Amino acid sequence: MRELFLEQIDLTNCSLIPLSETIQRIDQLDQFRIKRALNNSNDAFQRVFTFVPLLLHYNHPSLASYTENAPCGIYQFEPNETQLADLAGIQLHSIEYFDFDGLYAMGSLGSITQTTLSDLDFWLCYSKKFSEDERYYLEKKLHKIELWAKEQGVDVNFYLMNPEEFRSHKYDSEVTAEHCGSAQHYFLLDEFYRSAIRLGGKRVLWLHLSDECENYQTAVANAVSNNLICLDEWLDFGDFSELPLGEYFGASLWQLYKGIDYPYKSAIKILLLESYSETYPETFLISKKFKALLHSNKALNYHFDPYIAMLEQVTDYLTKRQEFTRLECLRYCFYIKSSEGQLDSWKKQELNALATTWGWSETEFHLLEMKSHWKVKQAMRHQQMLVEQFLQSYRNLINFARKFQIDPSIMPQDTDLLMRKLYSVFEVLPGKITLINEKIASNLSENEVTFVEVAEHCSAKTGWYMINHAPLSAYDSTKRYVQYHKSLNKLVAWAYFNGIVTVNTQLHLVSQTVSLAKLRQFIADLRLSFPAKSPIVKESDLYHPNEIRNLIVAVNLTKDPTREMSNRPDLSQLSLFNLGSSEEGIIGSISIIYRNMWNEIITQHIEGHDSILKALKLISNKIYRSSAPPQSVNVFCYSAQLRNELQKFVMGLVNRCITVQTGGISSKQADTFNLAGKKWQLVFGKRIELKELITETEQPQVAEFPKAFTVPKEIYSFASEGFLQFFFEDLPTGEFNVYVLDKKNKVEIYPECVGEKEDKIKQISRLYAEDESSQNSHYLESFNYPQFYQLLEQSGNLIIVPFQSKQHRDYLEKLKFVKN
Repeated sequence: MRELFLEQIDLTNCSLIPLSETIQRIDQLDQFRIKRALNNSNDAFQRVFTFVPLLLHYNHPSLASYTENAPCGIYQFEPNETQLADLAGIQLHSIEYFDFDGLYAMGSLGSITQTTLSDLDFWLCYSKKFSEDERYYLEKKLHKIELWAKEQGVDVNFYLMNPEEFRSHKYDSEVTAEHCGSAQHYFLLDEFYRSAIRLGGKRVLWLHLSDECENYQTAVANAVSNNLICLDEWLDFGDFSELPLGEYFGASLWQLYKGIDYPYKSAIKILLLESYSETYPETFLISKKFKALLHSNKALNYHFDPYIAMLEQVTDYLTKRQEFTRLECLRYCFYIKSSEGQLDSWKKQELNALATTWGWSETEFHLLEMKSHWKVKQAMRHQQMLVEQFLQSYRNLINFARKFQIDPSIMPQDTDLLMRKLYSVFEVLPGKITLINEKIASNLSENEVTFVEVAEHCSAKTGWYMINHAPLSAYDSTKRYVQYHKSLNKLVAWAYFNGIVTVNTQLHLVSQTVSLAKLRQFIADLRLSFPAKSPIVKESDLYHPNEIRNLIVAVNLTKDPTREMSNRPDLSQLSLFNLGSSEEGIIGSISIIYRNMWNEIITQHIEGHDSILKALKLISNKIYRSSAPPQSVNVFCYSAQLRNELQKFVMGLVNRCITVQTGGISSKQADTFNLAGKKWQLVFGKRIELKELITETEQPQVAEFPKAFTVPKEIYSFASEGFLQFFFEDLPTGEFNVYVLDKKNKVEIYPECVGEKEDKIKQISRLYAEDESSQNSHYLESFNYPQFYQLLEQSGNLIIVPFQSKQHRDYLEKLKFVKN
C-alpha cells in the first residue's frame, strides 16, 4: 500500500506542533492525493480535473462555462503551471473580487476505490449572500460545466456549501438523488474532513487546529486572541462536539437510498455507521483519526486512504462480533467497488495483494473478474447477499435508536421521500416483481428459456417454472437457474422486466393449457405495451400516491372456457358474462400487470367465473379519486373464440371503471346480469360494488354504517395504500385538526388538537416503532414509516404539502411577515 511519509517534528519548546507545520503537512497530503488521483488516469479525466478550478475562477467568453453575470473568483486562487498551459492563448484579467471561499474535491478521489466509473464530487464553498439572479446564473454556469465534463466522459457533481448555514443546520436542498437534505449532517462532515482535497481557496480550519487539549470552540477563540489566525481567511464548518444520536436514523436511511444506485459503496458506508454506533458515545470518527495523525510530531508512514480506513474499521467491528459472513460480503463490495473500471495498474496490484491476505482463492478472483458476464443465477445470489447486508445494518441501527430512545433529527418530509423510495425498491409484497439491480449485472439476457407448467397432484409444487436453457440441453449446475411463480403472468413479467427474455430469446414451453403461440403473443403484447427499462422517477412523483402509470389486462390467458365451445354461438343470444344457458362464464381467467408511479411492477392473476368482477374491483382500488388516468391501458384477449368481442367488452368495463374513479362519471351506474345461477348487479360508483339481487322470499340483511366525518376531498388524492398518513389542518384558534388514513385508506379524524405538531410527530413515530416491532417480527425490514403532511390554503384553494417541506416553511415565513 502506497503511503505518505511525514517527518518527525521537534517539539522542544512547545507541546503542540506549530500551525505552519500543520499547513505544510496538509498541503503534502493534498499533493499526495492529487498524484494518486491522476496516476494512470485517462487524458479526459486529467483535463476535467485540472480545468474545473479555472472554469469557476474565470468567467470569460472563450471558456466553456461562460455565463454572463455569473459569480466567479476563488479566494486567492493562482493557476499552476499545468493550468497556465491549458489557458495559453486566452487573454484573462486577474480577479480582484472573490465570490467563492474555496473549492474542494471529496469522496473516493485519490483512494484505492477511484476508478474510471467514479464521479468527481466538488464542494464549492461560499459565504457571500447571493441574490436570486446571481444564484440563478451560478447554477446555470455549474450546469454548463457538468455538461462539458459529461461530453469528456466524466460525471461531475457540485455541492454549494455555506459554512455558516451548515453550522446552523440550514438546508438549501431537500432530499434529491444527490443531496442528502437533512438526512445527515455530521456524518457528511466526517466524510468531507477525511477525504477533502483543497484545489483552491481558503484552508479548512478544523483540520489545521488542534483541539486535543481543549474543546474546538475554545481552541478557535484562543487562536484568534493570540493572532494565530484571522477567521476571514479560513473555512469553518464546525466540529463534532454535538454529534447527535438522532442522526444515525437519517444517515442510515440515506445510505440505503444511495444503495439503490450505488450498492457497493453504500454497503460499506452503512456498515461504517453501524461500527460508529457500536462505540457510542466514545465514537472515534475516521476524520478524527486522520487529524490526530496529522497533528502528531512523530515520523510516520500512513495511507490516509478514506476507503482503506473504512475497510479497516468495519473489519475490526465485524471480527469482534464474529460476523464472518457479513465480513465476506464487505470484502466482496470493497473489491468490486475498487476493481470495476480500474485502469491504474498499481491500484490493481495493491487490491489483489489485499485480497490475498483475506485468503481468497483463484475461484473468488475469477468469479468477480467475470462480473460483467454474470447471468441470472450469479446476479440473484449476489443481490440477495447485498439486500441481507443492507437490511441487517438497518435492523441494527434501528435497534440502536430504540435502545437510546432517539428522536430522529431528519425532517419529516425527507423521511417521507426516503421511505417511499426504499418501500418501492425493498418492500416485498404479493404480486410484486423483484427487479435485479443493474449495477450488479447489466445484461441478463438468455439465448433460450423454457417455461414449464406443473399441474395439481404432481410431486413438484403446482405453478409455473422458468429454466434458463432449452429442454434436454446439457446440464451445467453453475449456470442453470430455475425461477418459480404460481401464475404465468408473474413469471413472464419477472423474466421480461429483468431483461432475461428479450426479442432474441428462443422460447420453449411445456404446458397442457397454454400453447407456445399464445405465450409468444403474450410476451409480444407485453413488450409493445411496456418498455422493459423503467422511466426515471422524479422526487415529486414520490410525494404522490403510487398511482397506476401503465396497465395490461389479459383475458383467458391460462383458462379459456371458449375452447370447449363446439360451434360459434349466435351473438344476439349470448350474454358475454355467460356461456349460453350454462352457469359457467366465458371469462375463465384475468391476468393483470401494471407499473405505478414509483416504478413498482405489480401482477395479479384471478381465475374462476367471477374473475372479471374481482379484477374490476382490484383496478378500482388502485385508481385514486380525482387522480390522473393511467398513461396507457391495454386489454388483450387470448380466447380460442369470441376474441374481439371479449376484448372490446372488457376494455369497455375497464375504461368505465377508470373514468368513474378519475371523476369522468359522477352518478352511479349499474349493470344487471346472471352469473353462477344468481342475479347480480355491478355498480360503478366511488368503488366498484358487486351486489347480489335479493328475491322477495329472502330476508335482507340491514347493514349499519358509522356516521361519516367531513374530510377534505384533497386528502384522498394523497392516499397511498400501505402507509399510515397524518394530515394537519390549522384552525384560526391556534388548534389543529388531524386526519389519519390507515394502511387501507380508512380515515379517522382528531379535531381541535393542541400542542406542538413536531412533538406529536416524534411521539407518533416512537409509538409506531414500538408497537409495530412488538407485534410484527418483520417490522424492521419494512419501510412503511408514518407519513406527515400539512394542509395549506393558497389562492382560495386547499393544497397539501409534506410537513416541514420548503413549501411549508416558505408559507409559514410569509404568514409571519403578514402578521407583523
